[in-house]
Amino acid sequence: MFTKSTSKDRPPHWSNGTGTAFKNPWPSAKPPTWSEAFDLSFPFSLYPTLQKHSHARPIEVVKPDWGVASLEAQGIDKGAKDCVIGTWLGHAGALVEFTPLISSPSLMGENGKSVYLLFDPIFSERAGPTAYTGPSRFKKSPCRISDLPGCDAVFISHNHYDHLDLATVVAILKDFPRATWFVPLGNGKWLANTGIDAKRIQEMDWWEAKDGSFAEDGIFKSLPGDMQKGTAFKISCTPAQHNSGRSGLDGGATLWSGWAIERFTTSSEEDSAQPVRKGAVYHAGDTGYRRTTKSSVICPAFQEIGKRFNGFDLSFIPIWRGGSLGFISYMGLRLSHHDIPSALHCSPTDAVEIHRDVKSRNTIGVHFGTFIGSENESYDAMIEFCEASDQAGIVRLVGDEVGKNGRAGTLDLGGSFAVVVGEE
Repeated sequence: MFTKSTSKDRPPHWSNGTGTAFKNPWPSAKPPTWSEAFDLSFPFSLYPTLQKHSHARPIEVVKPDWGVASLEAQGIDKGAKDCVIGTWLGHAGALVEFTPLISSPSLMGENGKSVYLLFDPIFSERAGPTAYTGPSRFKKSPCRISDLPGCDAVFISHNHYDHLDLATVVAILKDFPRATWFVPLGNGKWLANTGIDAKRIQEMDWWEAKDGSFAEDGIFKSLPGDMQKGTAFKISCTPAQHNSGRSGLDGGATLWSGWAIERFTTSSEEDSAQPVRKGAVYHAGDTGYRRTTKSSVICPAFQEIGKRFNGFDLSFIPIWRGGSLGFISYMGLRLSHHDIPSALHCSPTDAVEIHRDVKSRNTIGVHFGTFIGSENESYDAMIEFCEASDQAGIVRLVGDEVGKNGRAGTLDLGGSFAVVVGEE
């Protein structure tokens, strides 16, 4: 099933003709120019007293309620409105619930059930090749895998240890053996070697899309011909500006990506009725946006995502470098992301730009606050994310109505946010 691909017209992100080596095809991913590098300052300094800043708050670890409090706070009745609920599980991990549609039955599977999608999960204490190596957690996981209310599909953005964790994969396979796994090119064989049935692994390239539904046996099945009356999902693999590798020898051997998930329904009795979108979610994976925070050359993929999908009800966008170089803040030093190359990890300000580019209505900032060296890193990320949102006219995620530029913010680990799909 996981054989080499071939293409007469090699995609620009392929490094060879067989689809077994990959690269970032944009100038925004190249090393800084000499002038840009010369413009960078010494990146280390002492941390100021960030915890006193009005936008700073400690990230708490809370027991997930899977959206109950968010629904109540916003006065949303998920039995009367079509909703999408996102829960941050720490780092880039997120669980998304597509609640049952009010007026449309499921095309395949049991009617009236939610669909649960899990993104980049990691529940281990360390993000590394063994249980004793790699960055360790600064914040505990808010729950166990067995606590999840469901898991119909798992989406992996790339194979770095903090996004594809062996112990987590094995545990999901044990608790949710019927889940379908979606991965970028080259990652299917690794998953199959963990014991996952190859029939439950969907390997995809950038801009590739699959239409289907989750059948009673849990397998994501493509729909025969045009969509019939009912509900179906469109799964799209989207570009990201990053890299891959689990050792020093396999860099770029597998693809990296983001994911766009759309739910459609056709409820009209007329055969000619067109599918109507009833919810769209975007997970950016791990990504950069420009060579340095001072560069004007940006990654064009996100504006293209915004054009192709015309916006998302809920997005998960990284706002920090994750656990990279966390030991520096552990020693009490501040590593300025404004003075190091940033092609692979977007800054909080860049995350706001991605929010705007992809036309997100509601964005949850992720990829921070978990595998870090000190709370200062969380404060740093939140302060800049809030300030950039304010400057862009983006209102707070919690406590504000959706403005013309959408909402954005951060949650506690285990916190949830609910949105009514398609509501401006």
